[in-house]
Amino acid sequence: MKTQNSKIKSQNFNLRLKTLILALVFLNLPTFAFGASLYLDPKEGEYFLGDHFGIKIRVDPEGECINTISVDLLFPNDILVLEGIDFGESIITIWVDKPSSGDIQKINENGKISFAGGIPGGYCGRIPGDPGMTNVVAELRFYIPSMIVGEMSEKTREVKLLESSQVFLNDGRGTLAKISVQGAKIKILPTSGKGLNEWKEKLLNDTTPPAPFEIQIHKDSSIFDGKYFIVFYTTDKETGVDYYMVKEGEREWKIAKSPYLLENQNLDEEIKVKAVDRAGNETIATYYPQKPKEFKDTTPKNQTTVKKILSIAISLILILVLIFILGFLIKKKLLNKKVKNRSI
Repeated sequence: MKTQNSKIKSQNFNLRLKTLILALVFLNLPTFAFGASLYLDPKEGEYFLGDHFGIKIRVDPEGECINTISVDLLFPNDILVLEGIDFGESIITIWVDKPSSGDIQKINENGKISFAGGIPGGYCGRIPGDPGMTNVVAELRFYIPSMIVGEMSEKTREVKLLESSQVFLNDGRGTLAKISVQGAKIKILPTSGKGLNEWKEKLLNDTTPPAPFEIQIHKDSSIFDGKYFIVFYTTDKETGVDYYMVKEGEREWKIAKSPYLLENQNLDEEIKVKAVDRAGNETIATYYPQKPKEFKDTTPKNQTTVKKILSIAISLILILVLIFILGFLIKKKLLNKKVKNRSI
C-alpha cells in the first residue's frame, strides 16, 4: 500500500512539474492581478436510471490572462460510469497529460480524472456577446447504470473539482493563480429514464478526421541525450484527438506521445504519424527522408580529390597553351613587320 501511495505521489509530482514547465514556455506580456475559477456546468442536475448525460468543465480567468490549466476531479464511481471525455471544444490545444479512451476503465476504477494542458498566446476570457460559451476545458460524459425500480432510493451525489487543480497566469513567469472551484450536485431518481445517449450519437455522427498536420524533426542536447526526436500535434473539433501512433520504415505501428524519440537515428527511413479521434477517424502525416539511401553520394573522398586535381591541372594546361599561342602570334606579327621594313 505504501509503495502504491508513493507511486501515486510521484506521478502527481511529475504532472505538476510538467504543468509548471508548460506555463513557463508560453511567454507573453505580464499581468499583475491573481484570480481564476474552475466550475462545472450544469452545477445541478436531475437524472434517472439508465440516463446518459454530460457535464462541462469551464474556466473563468476573471479579468486575467491564463495559459495553463491542470484539473483534478472526483466522481462517485459507485453510481456513475464515465463513458468518455470530449476535448473537441476545449480551449486547450497543447496537452501535457490527457486521458485516452484506453484509460477510461482505470478512471472508473479510481473515480478520479486528471489532465493538464496549455493555451499558446493565452486565454483572457469569453468575447462579449459570444453565444457559444467558448470557455470549455472538457466535457465529461457519464452513464447511470440501469437498476430494478425500487432497488434504490433517491440519491444526491457530488462531482467534485479538487483544490489541487491549478491555473497559471500568462505572465511569462509561470505564476500560479489563486483559484476557486465549484463542483456539481447530481440527483438520481429511482425510476427508469429515456436512456438517450448523446455521446454515442455524437461518436456515430462524427465522420470528420483530425486536421492535417506536419511532423517536425528536432535535436537538442538537453532532450533524449541529444538524439533525434519528432514533434507532432493536431486538433479535432468534433470529438477530440484520442491518441497518436508512429511507424518508422517497415516497423510496426506504436502508440506514441509527442515528443517521440526515433529508433532510427540515421533519418533515412519514411516516418508516419497517425492521429485517431474518439470516433475512430484517422489522419496520417508522413515525413520523407531528405536523402534516402539510394540517392546518397557514395563517391570515395580520395576519388573526389583526384578529380578536383585533374580538373585544376587541365585548366592550367589550357591556360598555358593559350598563352603560348598568343605569344607565337605576337612574335610572328613582329617578325613580319621587320621583314617588311627591310624590303622598303
